[in-house]
Amino acid sequence: MTVTLFAAVVISMLASSVYSYPSFQTKIPNGDKVPSPCNRSTIWMGVGHHNPMGGGQLNPFGEDFEDNGFTWNKTICQKDSDGDGLSNGQELGDPNCTWLKGQSPERTMNLSHPGVCEPFGSTICAGKNTWLTNCGNTKFDCPAINDSGVKIVTVRFPPTRVPVVETTYICHLFRLPNDSDADIIAIEPVIDNMEIMHHMLLYGCSGDVSRITHNESYLCGMGGGMECNSLIGLWGVGVAGQCLNPQLGFRIGPTGYQYAVLQIHWNNPMHKPNLTDSSGMRIYHTNHLRPNRGEIMMVGQNTLEIPPGNKNVSFSGSCAALCTKAVMNQSVYITSSALHMHLLGKSGIIRLYRNGQLLQVIDEVASYDYNTPTMIEFKTPIEMKPGDAIKVDCTFDSTLRNTTTYWGEGTSDEMCYGFFAYYPQIRDLNFCGQFKSVDVCGMKAVMSEHCDLPTFLTNTGSLPTLCSANCTNSKCANAVNAALMTGCQRDDDVREFIQKRMGSGFFDVLAKCALVQPPPSAVCTTPGANQIPSHCSQIKSYAGSIPLMAFVIYILRQF
Repeated sequence: MTVTLFAAVVISMLASSVYSYPSFQTKIPNGDKVPSPCNRSTIWMGVGHHNPMGGGQLNPFGEDFEDNGFTWNKTICQKDSDGDGLSNGQELGDPNCTWLKGQSPERTMNLSHPGVCEPFGSTICAGKNTWLTNCGNTKFDCPAINDSGVKIVTVRFPPTRVPVVETTYICHLFRLPNDSDADIIAIEPVIDNMEIMHHMLLYGCSGDVSRITHNESYLCGMGGGMECNSLIGLWGVGVAGQCLNPQLGFRIGPTGYQYAVLQIHWNNPMHKPNLTDSSGMRIYHTNHLRPNRGEIMMVGQNTLEIPPGNKNVSFSGSCAALCTKAVMNQSVYITSSALHMHLLGKSGIIRLYRNGQLLQVIDEVASYDYNTPTMIEFKTPIEMKPGDAIKVDCTFDSTLRNTTTYWGEGTSDEMCYGFFAYYPQIRDLNFCGQFKSVDVCGMKAVMSEHCDLPTFLTNTGSLPTLCSANCTNSKCANAVNAALMTGCQRDDDVREFIQKRMGSGFFDVLAKCALVQPPPSAVCTTPGANQIPSHCSQIKSYAGSIPLMAFVIYILRQF
């Protein structure tokens, strides 16, 4: 579950106003047909943005459209946002301002950009296109890729049909160069079909990839799989590429990742048929190894339940001090940070704590926009020591929703995460967060003082198999007793976590077999019982004063 939740996201974090997506292009006439004034053979997909691909800062038309409540009417239609003497309606093919969403515009040819004053160089446009740097083209700026010895490998999906559903996560396994050790220092997107692209993630594989589908793309949910759970590359709308801090690289080759899974999130809210895509990534790598191996860590909350009609709803998720103390044997250094929520995201703040006291604010976003990249690079990396804690606070605005919004992978679902590039790489630090109040540390989990979840899962994880035939064999009895004696069943959040991890069948088998097992009060006298003295004391008192059936019913009610 941790791997799936970790993947989920990163992502959408990467992508200024939400109408850069096709679902918002439909809110203006000819929203997907506006030619670029820089090159009229290409389409300016994000009509309201500086970036032709969408995402990032708004241009004059985008600002006016946002001020008008993202609604096309006579007010925005008759306005001349770019000041070139033509109304927005004239430029977008609705000169009489009669167009309604879903209708065909009066004109679909001879369109022009409502946010760019034309013609360039004219007296009327003097001083009006100052934002149009390099004619709006987004160029990947990463000096390191021009260094001597830098090589390029491109990983791309074969032409693949896009499902006629809103949200699709699809993966493909690639073999990386492995003739000698090298470090990935930068990643640049290769976009085939911008209309449906939401984000891409590249996961390094440390496990056995023989079970992963080779030579073809496959549906994968939000993660790269248990074997491939180290995030080493990312891209989202509005991002030109990823240029790593000179202090770190992502190691590939004989002592690094030899395989990687590329995951793409397609967003097809209009359910358009016959769409295909073959996007991918251009990976820059060098044999001149960087000082440190790095990775991307995710911190946040894996459970959200946002009620409708609320202007301010806050949730938080932490990488707890007990987690960093458990999985870190040295300090790590954070080189970049990004806050991630979805469409209801309003604001957020990420803080670093030491010894329970606020040390510094890592990142603060007073006005969050789902499609605006908010990645911050730190020239001086931020040190995080074992025992430090990172807390991510997210505030949501659900005033436009009439139903509860939950955590989930879809654009209309929600998330609350921070993403951090850091070095040196630490095992089990790829995800450090919470499931409600349960602290989850990578592939481990540390609970309340009454619950040691790793031990619980180790001792009881095979319970359904051991007890499938009957409940009287000794291995089944030991597993049942181990489950009954833990304090984990006394915490609602822990019980829910276990159920999601183990499946509902786990509790069905436990309930059935607990009825034929003797009271486990003797377990409290065995070595190690002093780790949960209050719970053992409680069990002894119940076991000694009530019949077996009543005792079992009491225990089961705790689940």
